[in-house]
Amino acid sequence: MDKEEILRKAQSEKEDERERQVKDRSMMWSYVAMVIAAAVFSFIRSEQGLPMMDLTATVCFSVSANYIYRYVKIRETQYLLIGLLMLCVAIFAAVRFMMGH
Repeated sequence: MDKEEILRKAQSEKEDERERQVKDRSMMWSYVAMVIAAAVFSFIRSEQGLPMMDLTATVCFSVSANYIYRYVKIRETQYLLIGLLMLCVAIFAAVRFMMGH
């Protein structure tokens, strides 16, 4: 490929690289904010004697979906392992929540 062909191909792509990077970073920050907020609310609820497993299950399901999606797209075993581990934690937390803990 010559320089002109590479330039034409890059210009014909619908998605801007910078826009994709900003979108990826914004997802990361929303993910971090969700985990921090859930941790704070879980702590407050546990201090009040209220069940907190629903928040734990919600965050763990979200993290699991993220890592399993990464595995499907990239096929790196570490993403599958983390995704499955978080799925197990999420299921455990959901069962405990349904049992009233």
